[in-house]
Amino acid sequence: MTGTAADSFTLWHSILSIARHAPSPHNVQPWRVQLISSHRAELFIDGIRTLPNEDTQGSFLISAMGMFIEAIDLLAIPHGLRLEAKLHRTPTEFAELVSRPTPPGLISFASIELIPSTEVRDSYPPELFLARRTSRISLRPIPVPASTIAPLARLAEAWGHRYTHVTDSKDLELMLAHNIDAIFHDMNVPHYRDEITAWFRFTKRAAAGHSDGLDWRCMNISRVEFWLSAKFSKILLFAPTRGFLKRRYRQQLGHVPAIGILSGDFFNPENAIASGRFLLRFWLELTRLGLYLHPYGNLVTNPQAAAWLENRTQVPNAWLVFKVGYSDEPPLSHRRALSDILVSSTH
Repeated sequence: MTGTAADSFTLWHSILSIARHAPSPHNVQPWRVQLISSHRAELFIDGIRTLPNEDTQGSFLISAMGMFIEAIDLLAIPHGLRLEAKLHRTPTEFAELVSRPTPPGLISFASIELIPSTEVRDSYPPELFLARRTSRISLRPIPVPASTIAPLARLAEAWGHRYTHVTDSKDLELMLAHNIDAIFHDMNVPHYRDEITAWFRFTKRAAAGHSDGLDWRCMNISRVEFWLSAKFSKILLFAPTRGFLKRRYRQQLGHVPAIGILSGDFFNPENAIASGRFLLRFWLELTRLGLYLHPYGNLVTNPQAAAWLENRTQVPNAWLVFKVGYSDEPPLSHRRALSDILVSSTH
């Protein structure tokens, strides 16, 4: 890249260096970007970074692309710009594509452009993107005040979703127990286990080398337990060990003062990108309020657990269930370098 070309991409580099910290399922970071000019770029899905055996409808992967798009848009605001994205296929077509095994290579997703804008919009400072993270450590025994819950519920409603805040201790323990049961079950479904464990990073070297996936430092369990759950998952169902491991898992979850539920028409692929854009804003609002979350994905993706959850909470169409509260600062997971995200013009 010539000096002149590099200079013309300075703004993109500034924005993308922060946007790359957007969340994604299992921290797969499915996005790649090819810079075209100072204000234009092409956005791709990396075919080796999809989750067809877990994300069977494609909505979570497509919503992750929505979070990345929203991150760029929000980070463009201080520069007097907004992001315009033109998809190369319909969201439904993309969801169908990523819900089945995809070959290595790049999937052209959208043409994106930074456009001047005088619209006054809420923005989030870059520091908030860097502070946002998942907390698997024990939360503090401090309730989330109603004055904090109300604006979160209003934000969800404004984007066509609903936020439910559960604090009843019996409900919380039952939800945690069903989540553990679902995890133990799903980790013994071969295609599920093989897919998720491919993203397990068992050592500091592996975590730093890949700069993606589920880093054992962030999981709040020992490296040995993390490794055993992947390599010998039958111990999760074996009667002599199951009870002990279930109690151990619950102990590691620590104090859970509340569980949040986001519900709405998320699994309609046409809504997945907008849902992702909303989720990033919701998560950033939590961060601004000093709150952390940890998703319990199996309560949504496991059919039996999802049915139980709806019956217990009377909340239909749940798509994200998570513990939420105040926390000490949890470990920070790795992100791929900007150079690893960018695509050369000769790819």
